[in-house]
Amino acid sequence: MINSEILNSIKKITDLSNSEIELILNKFETKIIKRKTNLLAAGKIAKEIYFITKGCLRLYYEKDGVDISAYFYTEGMFAGAYDSFISKQPSRHYIETLENSELLSVNFTNFTKLFDEFPKMNEFVRKILEDRFISLHKLFTSQILDSPQERYLSLFKNNPDLINRVPQHQIATFLGITPVSLSRIRNRIARK
Repeated sequence: MINSEILNSIKKITDLSNSEIELILNKFETKIIKRKTNLLAAGKIAKEIYFITKGCLRLYYEKDGVDISAYFYTEGMFAGAYDSFISKQPSRHYIETLENSELLSVNFTNFTKLFDEFPKMNEFVRKILEDRFISLHKLFTSQILDSPQERYLSLFKNNPDLINRVPQHQIATFLGITPVSLSRIRNRIARK
């Protein structure tokens, strides 16, 4: 039987039937992963794509010994280094669990079989990629046009749960600021 949260997340994206979704999910493996586990390291090829049923993941880069948060994934989202997964080229980033997580993972072989067995998978994956592209484009534009305080307020408005689930120093690097600057922004907002 399919978990209703998983079913609802997938139904938001596609018109696959419940039986099709169940057959598709049979290609996925359930993994229980402890917090602070690296799922992918820079320089390695991504071997899996994940659907998060519980938990929070972080995609980050390392530069000069400092890690820079680039994206956070939570329940109902697909996560992974899709570029590395498809191209079979080493990834430039890391993916780690920030919380104890329950993931559905699919390897490349099973992923490609899904396209042959379920033609609707093309539309499903396209919609996920379009949504991710729009999200990343907004993030990129915000880094150029918005002040650090505007970026924080946008994160707080659109993803309030991240503020409590993600360490503040990781939120700071995600916003492109230092932890001290983030603390000042939060204090300024709290005083208003």
